[in-house]
Amino acid sequence: MFRPLRNARASSIVADKDGGPANVPGAGISSRPLPDHVAVIGAAGGLGQGILCVCRAEGIGFTAIVRSRPERIAEVPVGSRVAVVASLADQHALAKAFTGSDAVLTAIGLTPASHDRSALLSRNTATIEASMLAAGVDRIMMINTLLAMPPGEPASRAMRFFTKVPGKMGRGAREQQAVVDALGNGAFASLRWTLVRAGVNSKGRAEPPVASADWNGAMNSWLPVSYDAMGRWMLEEAAANDFILAAPLVSRQRR
Repeated sequence: MFRPLRNARASSIVADKDGGPANVPGAGISSRPLPDHVAVIGAAGGLGQGILCVCRAEGIGFTAIVRSRPERIAEVPVGSRVAVVASLADQHALAKAFTGSDAVLTAIGLTPASHDRSALLSRNTATIEASMLAAGVDRIMMINTLLAMPPGEPASRAMRFFTKVPGKMGRGAREQQAVVDALGNGAFASLRWTLVRAGVNSKGRAEPPVASADWNGAMNSWLPVSYDAMGRWMLEEAAANDFILAAPLVSRQRR
């Protein structure tokens, strides 16, 4: 179930399939819908907390999925909950956590536990897909990087460079590219997925991002938006379905 967006500051700018604007920000109120309830994988991270912040502000129910330490999720409203799922390979626990949601949003960052196969989205797509179908959910939003090419296309030169960098940066780039490759090879084929190639970080500007199908003719810049702004866009897109089976660029508008 979805409902109209209430008390929004401004709507996101969404580009049409040719890269031009499909709509522009209103005078403070958005008509874009929002889901009633979402499941958020990686809810304790920066983007995950941004998504939950918007959920609280808009009265959206959430299931915050964490690997451990559920106490990190504060202010859990009535109708929302925290689910501890230690492994993304645990189909039963995931299906239970997904039940009652309109969409699943991933906000998984690279952590020390990311060495563990059970923490990686790319290694557990089949289990996540089966868990969603068992729970009656078929909409998933996944976060990635602006450097990524759409699924099915060769990795960009920049991504190939960063996958070879030692340490955390290289591991993160390899996991992000592995998710893109998995989608290109048919992962989540039975789901309505969106891969968000995002410009977002903790220092990003708190403004609605622009979303475009690709760089050609896009209004996107390389500059990031805040976690809350990206979280709002992901929640809106989870209901609007403007980019099904697509990998939109989502970042600050080019000035």
